[in-house]
This record gives sequence, C-alpha cells and structure tokens, in this order.
Amino acid sequence: MYNNDGGIMMDIKLVKQLRDMTGAGMLECKKALEVTNDNIEEAVKYLEKNTAHESLNARVASKGLTRVHLNQDEAILFEVNAETDFAAKNPHFIELLDQLAHRWITQPVKNIKEALALNMEDKSVEEHINYIGGLMKEHIYLRRFHRIKKQSHQSFSSYMHAQGKLSVLVILDHPHEQLGKETAMIIAANQPTYISDDKIDSDTLNYEKFMYEKNNEGFDTFDDFINRKLLIKQSSIFNPTYTLEQLLDQASLKVVDFYRFELGQGIEDKLNCRLDIPCDGSKITVTPIY
Repeated sequence: MYNNDGGIMMDIKLVKQLRDMTGAGMLECKKALEVTNDNIEEAVKYLEKNTAHESLNARVASKGLTRVHLNQDEAILFEVNAETDFAAKNPHFIELLDQLAHRWITQPVKNIKEALALNMEDKSVEEHINYIGGLMKEHIYLRRFHRIKKQSHQSFSSYMHAQGKLSVLVILDHPHEQLGKETAMIIAANQPTYISDDKIDSDTLNYEKFMYEKNNEGFDTFDDFINRKLLIKQSSIFNPTYTLEQLLDQASLKVVDFYRFELGQGIEDKLNCRLDIPCDGSKITVTPIY
C-alpha cells in the first residue's frame, strides 16, 4: 500500500493489533513495524528489546494493586506497585497480576527473591515486570510476596476490596463459608492487629501499654484500647449486637491466623511493611503456617 508520495503507507490495523498485544504507544508500534517490515512477531520482539526503562526506577511507585490467590492448601498474597492509578486500571497491568498469581501459586516460591527469579515466557518474572513497566512508561515492581500453607482440616477464606486495593486472607480451624467470609470482611473494615489477647506476647503488650500511656487522654481504659485492636472483639457486620467472638463460639470455630495486605501499607513511613513484621517494629505475634 502506497501514499501519494509513493512511499509505503503503514496498515493502521497492524498498529492497532500490535498495541493490543503489547500495550505500547502508537509511535513505538509504528516504529517497530517499520523496522521489522510489518512482521508482528518480530515487532513484538523489537519492542521487548528496545523499550526504554531509563529513569523509571527513580520515580516513587505507591499505587498499584494487591492480590490474594488460593489453591487447595496453599495461598499467596502479593502487592505490585505502579506510579499512577491510571496504570493500576490498565488492562495490561491487571493481566500481569493475574498471570503472576497463576504462575506463582503452582510453583514452590516462598519469597520475593524466588518469585522474581522464576521463569515466565522465556524470561524471568522480574524481566517480564520490567518489560510491562517499560511499555506503560511506569515504574512497576513487586513490593511484597507472602506464601501460606494450611493444614488439610483447616479452611481458607479470602476477601478482596476495590479490585485489589485491599486483600485479606483468614485461616479457620475448620470450614465455615459464611463466618469465614464475614471474618475476612471485618478484618478489611476494622483493621485489627491481633486475633485475641492471649496471642499477644509480653514484649508487644508492654509496647502497647507504652503507646496507650503516651497518647491516652483519659477517655478510656487500657482494656478498651487493646480490645479495639482484637479481631474477636469486633462487632458482627450482619448482626452488630453480637461480637465475632460470640459467633465463633456458637459455631465452635477458632481463627488460626489472618493476613491483611493494603495497597501502599507502610510506604508513607518508608518501610517495607508486612503484616507479619509490624510497621512499629514490635515482635511478631501472628505466626505464619508453613
């Protein structure tokens, strides 16, 4: 196909197809097709090789999404950050998270280092994330990754809010779909720190007393203060006259563990914050099951 000057006119359908496949910009796609003589496969490879990454890692990435993904007795939670909310809504970014979840859950990766080193589409996961980030002109990175394994008689329940701005995982000592879902929703809404008071070790309790005495203005007692941090003391979402503790007792249920990943958690304090390593530096009180 030729234009009025006798030059080759690029097929706009090929440009659109390449954009849909890679998420690259119009100009990048046009250049890739020009260089590869309209060969789509070669154009994709060209973009992978030549996508610019300069200065991306110098920009703060505090947006993005979290994910919780279950597979039989194992679950993973992770957070991938980007620079803007627009990136988090990009279908290529969302597809990336889905690909990562399905890839990681089937492999025995236990930490960020192993997760990034895993092969994915003829490259490492880290290289694939960088490639997608380059196409989107965004700094994208895996901020945290956590893997949990439960006992066969125990039960997972999960909840994801706002398309992944918040992800919650709960482990119950035996299955109960309704209470498991409600417990996860309570964790999402109320941000409890501990399951119950008997799960708080002495060092952490002393820290909580210090914070209470430092900030308390005499409007409540320490018991009131600490109860607001306990999961089992939270009110039921569907019947607020009951506490979660009462509902669990009626069903002969216990919460074994819980995890709450909120987008950007701890970034404002310049900390790599994880639920199992509290942002305040206190001792671990909720022990993951491996």
